[in-house]
Amino acid sequence: MRFLVFIILCLLLAACDGGLAPSPPVELGFSGTVYFAPGTWPSDSLVNLWIFASQVYPLDSAKVYSGLFASPTTIFLYPSITESLKPFYADSIPYSFPLHSGTYKYIGVIQQIGADLAGLGIRVFRVVGFYKDPLNPLLPGVVEVNNSLQVKGININVDFRNPPPQPF
Repeated sequence: MRFLVFIILCLLLAACDGGLAPSPPVELGFSGTVYFAPGTWPSDSLVNLWIFASQVYPLDSAKVYSGLFASPTTIFLYPSITESLKPFYADSIPYSFPLHSGTYKYIGVIQQIGADLAGLGIRVFRVVGFYKDPLNPLLPGVVEVNNSLQVKGININVDFRNPPPQPF
């Protein structure tokens, strides 16, 4: 009888998983996959690659600089300004972009194609793909990040040989 009580007690203790403990915090932001057109990866002009999320659209070069470096920030880079999206030369790269709640009007992939412009220390960038509006694929899709869940399915197609019109 003691053995049976001991077994039942062990099973009950093993079944407890924390009870009313709070669930882990939700990572806000959005996620998806970046898909690369086969055979289009550049062999000589790829320095860095980032996913960007901008709360401002349309963009011009002044808005890009102020969006990245002014306060408050309105343009965010993933994984970070010091890290590049990897691995290069892959067919696709899944990502999860942590962001605060807000409206993101222009999301895409930006390529750094040179270290500087004519030795001036100015980096050279180009947008190589963007998240498209499902109703009008010529326009960027808008993503609303709220305080309760991560937005999934924000997929971006990149074709290095046929980039979209440049916003700046």
